Amino acid sequence: MSSIPHYKYLVVEDESLIRKNLIKKITALDLPLTLIGEAANGMEAIVKVEKDCPDLVITDIRMPQCDGLELSRYLHKNHPGVKIIILSGYDDFSYAQAAIKFAVRDYLLKPVTAQALSESLQKLLITMGTETEELETYRTRNSALDQKSICELLEKYLQENYQHDVSFQELAEKFGYTPEYLGKIFKKYTGETPSKYLTKLRMNEAKRLLLNNPDMEIQMIGELVGYKDGFYFSRAFKSYTGIQPSEFRNR
Repeated sequence: MSSIPHYKYLVVEDESLIRKNLIKKITALDLPLTLIGEAANGMEAIVKVEKDCPDLVITDIRMPQCDGLELSRYLHKNHPGVKIIILSGYDDFSYAQAAIKFAVRDYLLKPVTAQALSESLQKLLITMGTETEELETYRTRNSALDQKSICELLEKYLQENYQHDVSFQELAEKFGYTPEYLGKIFKKYTGETPSKYLTKLRMNEAKRLLLNNPDMEIQMIGELVGYKDGFYFSRAFKSYTGIQPSEFRNR
């Protein structure tokens, strides 16, 4: 019989009494959630997220140093798999809704009632449970594949997603391997590491865009091939080709 998965959560609230009371309410609901930490502001939360990797972050919207909006932005960019629930006062609700672009899952008005908390968490747990089942199905399905097929799947994925952020850690977890082992499989059949292959795809497309779009800004070309930072793109391009993007275009 399969066990019910437990998910780790972090509570971020600058007022200690409210934070403790919220944790007490969540504990009383007896849901498959395990508290892994508390934080008084977004900066503390980021440190704990990097260390403990929670599945869920419940955060107040207004806090000193780094508020809930900034924290949501950070999580969306760096940890898109982490679910977010925002707590806000009535006057802050429209401000909290600005976080919708950061894939916030729910907004709860303060003071948070046990019923509202229960409904929100139950709904979220259904979503998280479905994702867990999908991940297990994916892992089981791919565990039956031979190494060459896994290499071909990874190669196809990189070809279709090179312009986006690519996490080899997350990809390896989907296949049920460590990043190091997945890299060995890929190099065995292609002769290069996944990261080098990804760089090659990006640079080949960058060269095509540079030559065929003389009026397009170099930073924009960098973004189109997966580099959000223009300076980093130029540095990576020079490391790969030996010259700056502008020199390559004018050559």
